[in-house]
Amino acid sequence: MIQRIQSLYLFGSFILIAVMFFFPLAELVDVSGAVYQFLYRGIPALQEGEPAVFNAMPVAILLSIIALISFVTIFLFKKRMLQIRLTVFNMICMIGAMGLIYYSISSQAIELNAIPTYSLINAFPLVALVLSYLAIREIGKDEALIRSMDRIR
Repeated sequence: MIQRIQSLYLFGSFILIAVMFFFPLAELVDVSGAVYQFLYRGIPALQEGEPAVFNAMPVAILLSIIALISFVTIFLFKKRMLQIRLTVFNMICMIGAMGLIYYSISSQAIELNAIPTYSLINAFPLVALVLSYLAIREIGKDEALIRSMDRIR
């Protein structure tokens, strides 16, 4: 149910990760003045028909998995323990995604001899991580409430 607070937290986490697909994660400016935009899929080609400068498919796959799990866990409100487990797994993936994004950007900056300028979008996995933690707390409260109701019967 989307009206439950944990569903709203999970939906917020999904939205933050989904926004990362539409904006550049960083800009790399090399010594010659060329500007490269690091997107979720890497650094695309500067000219049409050329191969990509850097292909970051692991970042794209990991962000896709995170978004998918965040979206699916919203609808698992009847299976609270599975919802908690998937959210914990998703949090681990978010930590991995943050590390992978920064590693990819810095390795490309070194390879291109460029200076990276990170975007505010890079903070979104951290905010999504906090929202996922809040969702786990609320799911746990619901589970405790259900168990206390079963005890009363």
